Amino acid sequence: MKKALILLSGLFLCPAMADTLYKCTDKASDTTLFTNQRVSGRQCIIVSSTQSTPGAAPIRPKASATPTPGDFPRVSSDTQKERDGGRRTILEQELASEQRNLEEARKANNSNKAQLHERNIMALQKEIANLK
Repeated sequence: MKKALILLSGLFLCPAMADTLYKCTDKASDTTLFTNQRVSGRQCIIVSSTQSTPGAAPIRPKASATPTPGDFPRVSSDTQKERDGGRRTILEQELASEQRNLEEARKANNSNKAQLHERNIMALQKEIANLK
Protein backbone atom coordinates (compact mmCIF):
# COMPACT_ATOMS: atom_id res chain seq x y z
CA MET A 1 0.00 0.00 0.00
CA LYS A 2 1.29 3.43 -0.88
CA LYS A 3 1.94 5.82 1.93
CA ALA A 4 -0.32 8.84 1.88
CA LEU A 5 1.47 11.94 0.68
CA ILE A 6 0.69 14.87 2.92
CA LEU A 7 0.81 18.18 1.16
CA LEU A 8 1.06 21.01 3.64
CA SER A 9 1.49 23.75 1.09
CA GLY A 10 -2.12 24.78 1.57
CA LEU A 11 -1.37 25.60 5.20
CA PHE A 12 1.45 27.94 4.27
CA LEU A 13 -0.49 29.70 1.54
CA CYS A 14 -3.65 30.34 3.55
CA PRO A 15 -4.15 33.32 5.85
CA ALA A 16 -2.95 32.99 9.41
CA MET A 17 -6.51 33.01 10.77
CA ALA A 18 -8.21 30.38 8.63
CA ASP A 19 -11.65 29.60 10.05
CA THR A 20 -11.74 25.96 8.99
CA LEU A 21 -9.05 23.40 8.21
CA TYR A 22 -10.01 20.50 5.95
CA LYS A 23 -8.30 17.16 5.40
CA CYS A 24 -9.04 16.17 1.81
CA THR A 25 -8.15 12.70 0.56
CA ASP A 26 -8.03 11.35 -2.96
CA LYS A 27 -8.31 7.56 -2.90
CA ALA A 28 -7.34 7.24 -6.59
CA SER A 29 -3.89 8.78 -6.11
CA ASP A 30 -3.59 7.90 -2.39
CA THR A 31 -2.82 11.50 -1.39
CA THR A 32 -3.91 13.74 1.44
CA LEU A 33 -4.14 17.54 1.34
CA PHE A 34 -4.65 19.88 4.29
CA THR A 35 -6.25 23.16 3.22
CA ASN A 36 -8.62 25.93 4.30
CA GLN A 37 -11.02 25.23 1.41
CA ARG A 38 -12.95 22.16 0.27
CA VAL A 39 -11.41 20.58 -2.83
CA SER A 40 -13.78 19.25 -5.47
CA GLY A 41 -13.27 15.62 -6.41
CA ARG A 42 -11.85 14.74 -2.99
CA GLN A 43 -13.42 13.54 0.22
CA CYS A 44 -12.95 16.39 2.72
CA ILE A 45 -13.50 16.33 6.47
CA ILE A 46 -13.17 19.19 8.95
CA VAL A 47 -10.07 18.80 11.11
CA SER A 48 -10.23 22.12 12.93
CA SER A 49 -12.68 24.98 13.03
CA THR A 50 -12.63 28.29 14.86
CA GLN A 51 -15.54 30.61 15.31
CA SER A 52 -14.10 34.03 14.62
CA THR A 53 -16.02 37.22 15.16
CA PRO A 54 -15.38 40.08 12.73
CA GLY A 55 -13.22 42.65 14.44
CA ALA A 56 -12.15 40.24 17.18
CA ALA A 57 -8.57 40.37 18.36
CA PRO A 58 -6.33 37.68 16.89
CA ILE A 59 -5.62 34.68 19.07
CA ARG A 60 -2.13 34.80 20.53
CA PRO A 61 -0.34 31.77 21.89
CA LYS A 62 -0.41 31.62 25.68
CA ALA A 63 2.69 31.56 27.77
CA SER A 64 3.60 28.19 29.16
CA ALA A 65 1.02 27.07 31.70
CA THR A 66 3.79 25.45 33.73
CA PRO A 67 6.75 27.77 34.27
CA THR A 68 10.25 26.35 34.57
CA PRO A 69 10.78 25.12 38.12
CA GLY A 70 13.32 27.00 40.23
CA ASP A 71 15.37 23.85 40.80
CA PHE A 72 15.59 23.11 37.06
CA PRO A 73 19.23 22.35 36.10
CA ARG A 74 21.06 25.35 34.64
CA VAL A 75 24.25 25.46 32.64
CA SER A 76 26.81 28.14 33.44
CA SER A 77 27.72 30.54 30.64
CA ASP A 78 31.33 29.26 30.63
CA THR A 79 30.12 25.68 30.17
CA GLN A 80 27.76 26.75 27.39
CA LYS A 81 30.55 28.69 25.62
CA GLU A 82 32.74 25.59 25.81
CA ARG A 83 29.96 23.47 24.32
CA ASP A 84 29.35 26.03 21.56
CA GLY A 85 33.08 26.04 20.77
CA GLY A 86 33.07 22.24 20.54
CA ARG A 87 30.06 22.37 18.25
CA ARG A 88 31.78 24.91 16.01
CA THR A 89 34.86 22.68 15.81
CA ILE A 90 32.77 19.65 14.84
CA LEU A 91 30.86 21.63 12.19
CA GLU A 92 34.10 23.00 10.73
CA GLN A 93 35.55 19.46 10.56
CA GLU A 94 32.41 18.24 8.81
CA LEU A 95 32.63 21.18 6.39
CA ALA A 96 36.25 20.34 5.53
CA SER A 97 35.29 16.69 5.01
CA GLU A 98 32.39 17.64 2.72
CA GLN A 99 34.66 19.92 0.69
CA ARG A 100 37.12 17.03 0.19
CA ASN A 101 34.25 14.73 -0.79
CA LEU A 102 32.99 17.34 -3.25
CA GLU A 103 36.38 17.52 -4.95
CA GLU A 104 36.55 13.72 -5.19
CA ALA A 105 33.04 13.58 -6.68
CA ARG A 106 33.98 16.23 -9.24
CA LYS A 107 37.16 14.33 -10.20
CA ALA A 108 35.07 11.17 -10.64
CA ASN A 109 32.53 13.11 -12.77
CA ASN A 110 29.72 12.06 -10.45
CA SER A 111 27.33 15.00 -10.66
CA ASN A 112 24.73 13.45 -8.30
CA LYS A 113 27.24 13.05 -5.48
CA ALA A 114 28.71 16.47 -6.24
CA GLN A 115 25.29 18.09 -5.89
CA LEU A 116 24.70 16.23 -2.61
CA HIS A 117 28.01 17.48 -1.20
CA GLU A 118 27.31 21.04 -2.42
CA ARG A 119 23.98 21.01 -0.54
CA ASN A 120 25.69 19.64 2.56
CA ILE A 121 28.34 22.37 2.36
CA MET A 122 25.69 25.07 2.10
CA ALA A 123 23.80 23.62 5.09
CA LEU A 124 26.97 23.44 7.18
CA GLN A 125 27.96 27.00 6.26
CA LYS A 126 24.51 28.21 7.26
CA GLU A 127 24.71 26.33 10.57
CA ILE A 128 28.14 27.80 11.31
CA ALA A 129 26.88 31.31 10.47
CA ASN A 130 23.99 30.84 12.95
CA LEU A 131 26.36 30.10 15.83
CA LYS A 132 26.89 32.87 18.36
